[in-house]
Amino acid sequence: MSITKVDPPVPGERVFPESLVRTVVHMMESVALPGGGGVKAAIKGYRIAIKTGTAKKVGPDGRYINKYIAYTAGVAPASHPRFALVVVINDPQAGKYYGGAVSAPVFGAIMGGVLRTMNIEPDALATGEKSEFVINQGEGTGGRS
Repeated sequence: MSITKVDPPVPGERVFPESLVRTVVHMMESVALPGGGGVKAAIKGYRIAIKTGTAKKVGPDGRYINKYIAYTAGVAPASHPRFALVVVINDPQAGKYYGGAVSAPVFGAIMGGVLRTMNIEPDALATGEKSEFVINQGEGTGGRS
């Protein structure tokens, strides 16, 4: 594990319009909400924006083998991101290998600890408050991502 703190923030040039970034972050938030493939990354009281994924490995002969890499990458709190985290699990065991099942819970545990340790105020929507985006009203992913 490695942790990098950049203080003050690295100066940079905006590459994408803010409205586009906001839209993508909202889509990423839906991944960690009920019905999303990364719901196991959810952190009570906080909005997080994540992307989970699974890659099948290639063997020495260039063909796919039955080994995988699971990942979850994201930011929190989603309302005003302060922390970014990527969790990569190489060759997960115990029969599960999808990012939503394997790396998402690890992401949630680590990011939850960071948010609480750094005294970041929860930003979750209050009960009954409407979200700006629609969450997975189509077909589900079956827990895969």
